[in-house]
Amino acid sequence: MSYKAAQQFLIGCLASFSLITSQVTAQSGLPDIGGNAFSTITPEKEKQLGDVLMRQTRGSLPMVYDPLLDEYINDLGNRLVARASDVKFPFRFYWVNNKHINAFATLGGNIASHTGTLALSESESEFASVMAHEIAHVTQRHIARFVEAQNQRAPMSLAAILGAIVLATVNPEAGMAAMMATQGAAQQSAINFTRGNEQEADRIGMKVLADAGFDPYAVPEFFYKLTQQSRFVNQQLAFLQTHPLSQARVSDTRLRAEQFPKRYIPDSQDYILSKTRVLARYHYPTKETVAIFQQRLSQPGGNTKANLYGLALAKLDNNLFTEAQQIIENLLQQDPHNLYYVDAYTDILLGQNQFTKALEMLEQEYLIRPNNQVVTLNYANAAVKAGSYRLAIHLLRNLLYYKSDNILAYDLLSDAYKQLEDYPKYYEARADLYYQLANYPKAIDDLNEALNHIGDNSRLENRRVEAKKQQLQAEFDRLKKM
Repeated sequence: MSYKAAQQFLIGCLASFSLITSQVTAQSGLPDIGGNAFSTITPEKEKQLGDVLMRQTRGSLPMVYDPLLDEYINDLGNRLVARASDVKFPFRFYWVNNKHINAFATLGGNIASHTGTLALSESESEFASVMAHEIAHVTQRHIARFVEAQNQRAPMSLAAILGAIVLATVNPEAGMAAMMATQGAAQQSAINFTRGNEQEADRIGMKVLADAGFDPYAVPEFFYKLTQQSRFVNQQLAFLQTHPLSQARVSDTRLRAEQFPKRYIPDSQDYILSKTRVLARYHYPTKETVAIFQQRLSQPGGNTKANLYGLALAKLDNNLFTEAQQIIENLLQQDPHNLYYVDAYTDILLGQNQFTKALEMLEQEYLIRPNNQVVTLNYANAAVKAGSYRLAIHLLRNLLYYKSDNILAYDLLSDAYKQLEDYPKYYEARADLYYQLANYPKAIDDLNEALNHIGDNSRLENRRVEAKKQQLQAEFDRLKKM
C-alpha cells in the first residue's frame, strides 16, 4: 500500500477493504442493515462484528504470520490490557507487514500494528505506548460509538458499516470527513469527535502504560520525534495521517507525563530480538541485510547478541546456511532454550536437509514447552519436511485445540493431510483455513468436497462434517441478518 500522502493512504485503505465489502455483499448476498440495527452496538455484537472484520482483514492486508512476533505482541498487549479498565472482551493483537509507523484498532478488541512501528521505535516503552493508545480506543468504545452516531444520521448497509469501521480506525479524520463531506456542520462535529477520542486515548493510554511498568514519558518523546521527522519530509508520516497530532495534544501529553516519576525502564530481551527480527525479515531489503548487520556489529554501543542474531537471519535468508549455523550455534551455547535462536536453527537445519537433527532438537524443546506455538509449529514443519506427516498432524491438532485461529497451523495441517492423500481431512482443514479468513462460501465449498470424498465410507464422519457445514452455514446466515 502507498502511504506517500494522506489522500493516497485513504485510497489505499479503501481499495484494500473494498475487496472485503464486495466479497461480503456480492459473493455472500448480504442484505442492507437498515433501521435501528446498529442504533446500539452491544459488546456482544461488537465482538461478533470485530471478529468477522478481523478475519476479513487477514484476507486483504499483508498480515505477518510469524509465531515469534505473534507471541511477543500478544504478551505485551495483554500485559497492558491487564492494567486497563472497562475491558469487555479478550483482546487479540496482529501484525501488518508495512514499513511505516502506524497501528489501528477495530471493533471487538482486535488491534494491529505495522511492523514499521516496532522497527522504528527506540525503546519498548515507545512501542508499548502505541499499543496502549489503541487499547484505550477499544475500551472507551470510540469505534462503536462512531458507528452508532453515523447510523443515527442514515441507516447503513453492512458494506457501509465495515467501511465506516475501517475509516474510523485506519484513517479516522480523513475518513469521517469523507463520509460527512456533504453535511457541513455534521462533518465538523465528526472531526471534533475524533480529536476528542484521540485526547481521551492519550490520557487513558498513558495511565495504562505507566501501570504496566513502562515509561509514560515515552508518549511525549515519541510524539515529538514524529513531529520533528515530519518537518523534513514532503509527505506527512502515516501515523500522523491516521492519528491527527496537534500542538495541544503534544503539550497535553507532556504535562500528563510529568505527573509520573521519571525512571529508567530497560528494554526486554524479547523486544530487542523481536525488533531485530523485524528489521532483518520485514524492513531491510533481503540482499542488503548481511552488510547492514555486519556494519551494525562494527559500530560501538550496539547490542552484540541481537546484531549477531540479525546477521544469522540475514545469512539464512540469503542461503548462507553454514555461516548462519556457526553464529546460531554460538548463541545457543550461551542461551540453549532461547526460542528466537531455536527457530532460526530449525530453519538452518531444514535448509540443509538435516531433518533428523532438527526433529531431535525440537522434540526436546516440545517436552519443555508442549503448548508453545513457536516450538510446535517448528516441530510440525520439520515433521512435514521429513515426511513424518502423522507426527505433524498430532502436533498441529493439539495446538489448534488451544489456538483455534492459527493460520499457519491450518496451512501445515492441510499440507500434511494432502501428503497422506487423506482428502476428506485435507478439504476440511482448508475449510477451517478459509473460515479464519471469513470466506464462508469457499469454506462451505471445501466442506462439500470433504463430504464427497467421504461418501458412504463412514456415516459417523459424514454426519460430523455435515453438522460442521450446517453450523458454519447458520453462522453465515446470522451474519446476513445483522
